[in-house]
Amino acid sequence: MTYENIQLRTRLTLALGALGLSLLPFLPPAWAFADLRADKVHVADQKKGRAYVRDGMIIGGDRAIDQVVVKDIRRSLNPSFERIVIDIEGNKNGETAAIPRPPYYQVSVTPDERRLVFTIYGKPTLAFNSKKVVNAFKKSATIQKIDLLPRVEDSSWTFAFDLKAGSPVEVFELSSPVRIIVDIQT
Repeated sequence: MTYENIQLRTRLTLALGALGLSLLPFLPPAWAFADLRADKVHVADQKKGRAYVRDGMIIGGDRAIDQVVVKDIRRSLNPSFERIVIDIEGNKNGETAAIPRPPYYQVSVTPDERRLVFTIYGKPTLAFNSKKVVNAFKKSATIQKIDLLPRVEDSSWTFAFDLKAGSPVEVFELSSPVRIIVDIQT
């Protein structure tokens, strides 16, 4: 935790304490304030560019897109990488709607933990067979397991992949149909 984060947390606690309120039950522990440097944040391309990331965060998508359906999460093995495809479509009042690109998303790459953590925003609805997805990833050369976490917020959904090794990844997005692509080097 950086010195600036400690100061901010202390100021918030003192200010709310003066008002008779306590923020401590709602603030994450000190270790949760990760030091995310600008050189560790990468923007996903809209085509494959062979820009692999070993450690950090990859962001992409459009923050204005606020109703989507996650249709499927699938995988395929290629000669030098394993590809994960997240199929997404727009949704408006329960009907399929065209969107030009995925909603805003974040992918955290942590090689020490050998883990990829995805968060997809845009009030996602999940419309895939979770057992089928989990079974498909049991055959993976690079992925140990997939954690399809329950939705705890309306605005986003988080899921994770535990990797067999701390392999670098490339994340990019494609349209027609809209999908997020993750290539994991083998």
